[in-house]
Amino acid sequence: MRNTIRFFILIATCFSFSLSMSAQEVVDDPILFQELKDVKITDEFWLPKLKQWSTTTANDVLDKFEAKHIKNSEEALRENVFVNFDDVAKGKTNTGHHAGLPWFDGLVYESIRGISDLLLLYPDKELEKRIDGYIDRIYAAQQVDPDGYINTYTQLVEPTHRWGDNGGMLRFQHDVYNAGVLVEAGVHYYKATGKTRLLEIATRFANYMCTLMGPAPKRNIIPAHSGPEEALIKLYWLYKNDPSIKQKLPFKIDEHKYYDLAIFWIENRGNNSKYPLWLSWGNEKAEQWIKDVKYKEAPFGKNSRPSWGDYAQDSISVFNQTSIEGHAVRATLLGTAITTAALENRSSKYINTARLLWDNMDGRKMFITGGVGAIHHDEKFGPDYYLPTDAYLETCAAVGVGFLANA
Repeated sequence: MRNTIRFFILIATCFSFSLSMSAQEVVDDPILFQELKDVKITDEFWLPKLKQWSTTTANDVLDKFEAKHIKNSEEALRENVFVNFDDVAKGKTNTGHHAGLPWFDGLVYESIRGISDLLLLYPDKELEKRIDGYIDRIYAAQQVDPDGYINTYTQLVEPTHRWGDNGGMLRFQHDVYNAGVLVEAGVHYYKATGKTRLLEIATRFANYMCTLMGPAPKRNIIPAHSGPEEALIKLYWLYKNDPSIKQKLPFKIDEHKYYDLAIFWIENRGNNSKYPLWLSWGNEKAEQWIKDVKYKEAPFGKNSRPSWGDYAQDSISVFNQTSIEGHAVRATLLGTAITTAALENRSSKYINTARLLWDNMDGRKMFITGGVGAIHHDEKFGPDYYLPTDAYLETCAAVGVGFLANA
């Protein structure tokens, strides 16, 4: 299901922009994007598919979240992903049950983001009404927490491990990732409909993260699954380009904080305790080291955190990487974030890094089919020119390549 949703989102986004500056060039002219509302698809191949996605596929994805494919009513209720939000809204916590994996909140938000783009191209009042109903349930769940935090898996299953605290496993829980794609959904749904409720939810959560995360004395937290970086830059652009939107929300907005947090997330990779040693210790021993909260011991300092490893592009600074490494989806979405940031800051450091990661992937690690991520274990990139006939090549990773190509 995750592959289907991500492919659906990629195709729903029907425009692209290429980074064409030379490595040392700094351009002062504004970068202009083609607005999605101005894109018209008329060819005989894509037009029928887009119309099918905007009706059949969109509703089918939402039906699956509601577990409508499950005939037993009790089981269907138990596996209905939106009930997670209802349970949180009712104040439930530590129930031990969560419909779907920890990233299913994110899949809901990603689906709303993709459907938003389709609604912009092909308005559908019934589909929009359906999305509004889900947004109301997400809003109700967020109201329970005074900070605006919402991650239903953590709240229902591991409430003492928010943001991976106290021995939690952030790279599994997806707290920051889910928050980021919520932000992106809020931006896209506002652009599609002009409605502010999801944008309000997203901005409130972004404000909370900005107060919590960043350089000391703030918390040393980064997304263990990349993606939120680009989302925060999109939120920054939304308010920067149209400050009047800020008057529609019931709290103060300083859009520069969103950009600053995205940059912190990119630049703070590798700034950790340097342990556990995932590759030499193995996942089981490394995870136990984190569960035992060893990273909080005296030698590592008060604001230390675990390394999430090459898997999550967190062993060294991304600007010191000489190749694209780790989990292929995380790696390509980090490349997308770096490229997106480069569109704003025009930094040669960012441009060079984006080019290096792309060139290494495209020239040495991509299969003739366009697939990436040769190794099944950790769903990751292999070494240069490792192109086995039984390669993993996850669809999600191909979608990540699509986002990176469009950044």
